Amino acid sequence: MIWYILAVIGGLIAVFILLLIAALIRTQLIKKECGNAKPYDMDKDGIAPEIHAEHLSKMIQVASVSRRGNNDLTKIYEMHKRLEELYPLIHKNLEITDIDGALLFRWKGKNPEKAPVLLMSHHDVVEAVGEWKYPPFSGTIADGKIWGRGTVDTKGALCAILESVEHLLSKGFEPERDFYVASSCNEEITGDGAVKTVEYMYKRGIRPELVMDEGGSVMGHMMGCEANCAMVGVLEKGRANVKFIAHSHGGHASIPFRHNPFARLAKLINRVESRPPFKLKLTKPVKEMYKAMAPYMPFKYRFLLGNTWLLGPIMPFFMRKMGGQPAALVSTTCVFTMAEGSHGANVIPETATATANMRFMVHEPLEPSLKKMLKIAKKNDIWMEMITGYDIPPTADTKCSAYKKVIKQIEMTFGDIPVIPYVMLAGTDARHYTKICDCVLRFVPLIMTDEQMKSAHAVNENLNVSSLARAVNFYSDFIEHYETIPYNCLLYTSPS
Repeated sequence: MIWYILAVIGGLIAVFILLLIAALIRTQLIKKECGNAKPYDMDKDGIAPEIHAEHLSKMIQVASVSRRGNNDLTKIYEMHKRLEELYPLIHKNLEITDIDGALLFRWKGKNPEKAPVLLMSHHDVVEAVGEWKYPPFSGTIADGKIWGRGTVDTKGALCAILESVEHLLSKGFEPERDFYVASSCNEEITGDGAVKTVEYMYKRGIRPELVMDEGGSVMGHMMGCEANCAMVGVLEKGRANVKFIAHSHGGHASIPFRHNPFARLAKLINRVESRPPFKLKLTKPVKEMYKAMAPYMPFKYRFLLGNTWLLGPIMPFFMRKMGGQPAALVSTTCVFTMAEGSHGANVIPETATATANMRFMVHEPLEPSLKKMLKIAKKNDIWMEMITGYDIPPTADTKCSAYKKVIKQIEMTFGDIPVIPYVMLAGTDARHYTKICDCVLRFVPLIMTDEQMKSAHAVNENLNVSSLARAVNFYSDFIEHYETIPYNCLLYTSPS
């Protein structure tokens, strides 16, 4: 019997060694790539990049801040007025619809039977607090950059889109199909601007073949990549704010009792923090992302990311241990962010609450995730209430011609850089457009450092002048040559 057991163990070890050798060989066969970024032509189209920067600066100077509970649209309409001043040809030639502060521009094409293309970027911003290098709404141009709230999120992208349309109109260009530009006025507070815009289009039977919103950008050394990467969001996680409520008879802190509301809430929070109840899984979108990234990674990461066929079952456990972004990619998350109880340090509350922000992954969407949390809450005699939330929107169709045209345009604008289809952890207006479009992407053609990307919602938000100019080139070329972009050729996405 013991010899049989030893033989089985020996066989398993042999199989493991063979699989390990196969994985190492496969890693060696994954050609190490470095990318071949294309130099930027500062004189393209004969427009000085400084002109684009000046226009973005003027947009930044309008403090179109969204605040929850504040319905005053004065600054939003001041922003509309500024756009009218900056882009006279757009306002003369395009059909413009104001949807309670959200804007929808329609550029009529020669063949309206063709499905339109919609580019979008919101024109509201978050508040600017803290100590800034330059005043946050000054739009200062210095050090080769435009500084101010909204440069990254997302007036920079909106400026690039409108600059490109204005330029093409000045050339007398007329698109073959309709092009739309949508800009919400309250994205930053999860407002209804995009919802109303989608309803407007839905009722009129407008079904774009492509929608492209904020999300990823062209970034260097993303997640360890040794090249600039174009991060194209094809999916975003679902989201909910959930309140957990514990009741008691209350009382004075000098006469404590067991299992008071905060004690039960603390037990709940500790349970979720120490033993997260959500499934771990390396889903298809994440596998595709890692497959695209592998050729540009150091050997140890190529080994891990290039061999999900072997390591897939155990990778999620290591990724959870790593925490941060890796952990968020393999499961639903629940983070407690707010708590409230009595208003006196010596008062045991009759009611105490803790609020959590949940983000749902495709293999465990909203309903089953909430059921798990409700089960844990009930064990601790806690009520649960979803304040706001939405489920995971559909993944973008990456096999359609529209997606392939975007990938090809990235190559033509930025060179042979890796294009990474990735899962967005944050939420955008783009999710609403999945109701009317199968290919909803989250990508802006702006080259940004990690520091610049993180400056959104933080101090010293800024964008390079050259990055804005190249984004204008991207949109101009994309719109002008959309019908002839050679999407059937071999695209430079990721070596298999």
